[in-house]
Amino acid sequence: MGDPSDLRFVPSSCTTIDWIKVPEASKQLLLKGWGTYYSESDTESDSDSKGSFKKRPLPATIGDLAKMFHESKFFGYMRADLCTLLLDISEFGLAKPLPTATFGLPVGPRFYMKYLEQIWFILFVPGSRDGISGYSPDIPYSDDWFEDTGIARDKALAEDYDAKLCKEVSRIGTLGVVAGKKVAGWVASTLESDLELAQMAEAIMGLPANHPARVQMIQGVFRSRRSSQ
Repeated sequence: MGDPSDLRFVPSSCTTIDWIKVPEASKQLLLKGWGTYYSESDTESDSDSKGSFKKRPLPATIGDLAKMFHESKFFGYMRADLCTLLLDISEFGLAKPLPTATFGLPVGPRFYMKYLEQIWFILFVPGSRDGISGYSPDIPYSDDWFEDTGIARDKALAEDYDAKLCKEVSRIGTLGVVAGKKVAGWVASTLESDLELAQMAEAIMGLPANHPARVQMIQGVFRSRRSSQ
C-alpha cells in the first residue's frame, strides 16, 4: 500500500557509484528494500509456469539507482535510514569533482520522479553530505496522467526546471536551500534536514499513543492532507 514514485528524468545517468567506500549498513538497506524484484517466466510455451523473485546487484550508476527506486515507495517515505543511504552515497560513493578552469560550481548527479501531484528530485553533491531534495508546485490532474502523453509532459517539466537548477547551483551551490528553503523557484530542503526531520518523527512515533507530541504530529499530518485535497 502507499503511493509510489515514478521515474521521469535522469540527466546524469552515467555517474558511477563506488560502493566499496559506502558503509555496509547503507548497502544492505538498499539491497533489502529494493534489491529483489519479481520476474515473469521466460517460458512462453508453458502458460501455467510461474515467475520468480530475482535479486539485483548494487547499481553501477546514479541512473541505475534511480531505476531501482522507480515505482516504489520513495518520496513521501523518507525514513532516517533512507536519508542516511542517500547521504552516504553522496559523501562516500561519488567522487568529488576536480577543480577546473571553467567558471561556476559543478552540478552533481540528480534524478526526478513523479510523486502524487508534484515532480520531486534528489541532487547529490559528490564528496559531501550537502545534497538536497525538492519538489514542484502542484500539477493539475489530467486524464492522461499515467499515459505516454502525461509522462512526456512530466519529463518536459523536469527538463525545463533542471536547466534552471543547474544555473542556480553552478552560481551559488545549495546555499539558497539553506537560506530560503527554495532552489530555482521550487521548495527544497537539505538531505541533512530531511534526516533530522525523519529522526524526530520516528522518535515521536515511538511515544505512547496518547502522548501530546504524538497526537499533535498525527493531527498535523491529517490537516496537511486535507489542505492538499
